[in-house]
Amino acid sequence: MARLTSRDLFPSDEPIRPPSRLIGRETDIEELVGQLSSGVHRIVAAPRRTGKSTVCEATVAALRRRRFYSVSVSLFTHTNASVLAVALARETLANRSAAKRLLDRVRSAGALTGRSLTAAVRLKTELGDAVEIALEPTLPRSSVSDALREALLLPQRIADRDDRQLIVFIDELQELTSGTYGDPDELTKQLRDAVHASPRVTCLFAGSVEHMMRDLFTNRRRALYQFGGFHDLSRITEAEWRAGLRDRFAQDDCTTDEEALGRIITVGEGHPRATMLIAQQTHVAAVEDDTHRIDASLAERGYRGALAADAARHVDLLERIRSMSSAALAVTIRLANGRSPYAGMEKKSANRALNALADASIVLKPRAREPWRLDDPLFAAFLRREISA
Repeated sequence: MARLTSRDLFPSDEPIRPPSRLIGRETDIEELVGQLSSGVHRIVAAPRRTGKSTVCEATVAALRRRRFYSVSVSLFTHTNASVLAVALARETLANRSAAKRLLDRVRSAGALTGRSLTAAVRLKTELGDAVEIALEPTLPRSSVSDALREALLLPQRIADRDDRQLIVFIDELQELTSGTYGDPDELTKQLRDAVHASPRVTCLFAGSVEHMMRDLFTNRRRALYQFGGFHDLSRITEAEWRAGLRDRFAQDDCTTDEEALGRIITVGEGHPRATMLIAQQTHVAAVEDDTHRIDASLAERGYRGALAADAARHVDLLERIRSMSSAALAVTIRLANGRSPYAGMEKKSANRALNALADASIVLKPRAREPWRLDDPLFAAFLRREISA
């Protein structure tokens, strides 16, 4: 019998789909569903590859099962204001099956003709100019701002018409501050005004650069100040990891020693992406050996396989840090070895380096009394092995 693929069992570089395959985080989804269904806007800020997008997608899926409409876009994918406006309009219209069929026909035919043209005219009369943005997405530069405004107002229009509540999920929201979508202050004001005018619309915002997300929503000078509340993702417990990983291995008829599970979880340090990659490479080793028994020796090979799989990325990341400054390299090495980043260095210089590393999503800014730390435990292990402390 053919073996299941390691990547399908343990996806490490994309959101887990379907979200029902999540390991842990059930309480996060329950809490977000409860808040959003009550009309409370929520913000999820967490580093990349820690399950943020998967949790949000699972939340949106749960709300759709409750007959909510939904609109989901990512600023990682939709990289300018024009593309974002089109995506928002199309995602909103797709909540209606007839409108979705119309969009599909236009995409395949490339033009509005016959019945499609008649249907489009009726839809535009009902819902406004945003329909044209979705169906004929080539926008003159001068009209992009107006198009985005129309696209942001469309969710309320369709929710009103169909007597539904609607969830807008925008991932990687911190990219609004990059300038690629237009003036950040004007854009966030436009977003705030559109949502304030949309009582049937509730927003779920997510971002992977936590300090930038917190600045967007806690800085008094920002248009989104005090808009919604933050939801901090829960830590996946060891018991949840053990149960989840054991179940995944069992899907390929593998039995897993407790010692092997302990090794995978310990070296992964509970980091979702790192732990899944180590488990993935452990399964690769089991397939190579044509065995269905996962023991500690295979788990160790999985750990080394994960380090090897990420080696090129780690080398590139190290070169990027070197190019930032010698201080950035010094504090990174200290963090990898569990030392204070300030030891033997001027505090101002260390803080400049740490902030630059945080902006690059290499280190995590501490909350409350937490210490600075590297985002990726596998990168920390690479540094300990390759670079003298």
